[in-house]
Amino acid sequence: MSNEARPVLVTIVSSTVGGDEPPIRLRCSGQMKATSSGCMLRYQEVQSEEGTGQTIKQDVMLSVQPDRVTMNRLGEFGTTMVFVKDRRFEGAYHTPYGDLELALFATQVNVALEESGGSVHLEYQLDMQGSYAAVQTIDVTWTVEGAC
Repeated sequence: MSNEARPVLVTIVSSTVGGDEPPIRLRCSGQMKATSSGCMLRYQEVQSEEGTGQTIKQDVMLSVQPDRVTMNRLGEFGTTMVFVKDRRFEGAYHTPYGDLELALFATQVNVALEESGGSVHLEYQLDMQGSYAAVQTIDVTWTVEGAC
């Protein structure tokens, strides 16, 4: 895998297991760079806020290794989450209104890396402020622009 930053097309699908809400689906452009143990993926999520129509942008850095994924969400609503199968991670979700404690326990961490792209499947139990919140899944796939 080339260690130069390469443009990629990123697809993110996030859902709550057993929830009534439809999955959140996003497509965006990003950059992927190979590292000694996997790759670093950078992209910006852009969503319209329901009701106000205001655009919300979130910069994300995903460090992907075969058995470990670290997600850094930068900005006003920022956090770092570490996903290692059968391990608990504790951290904070930073907001302009104050910090919230968060913890996650990863039940699935599946990674596939190829020259033309890759994918990550995460399933985890999320706790907020010490209380169970939900079981979440996140699927991130990326394809190097121009690859077949």
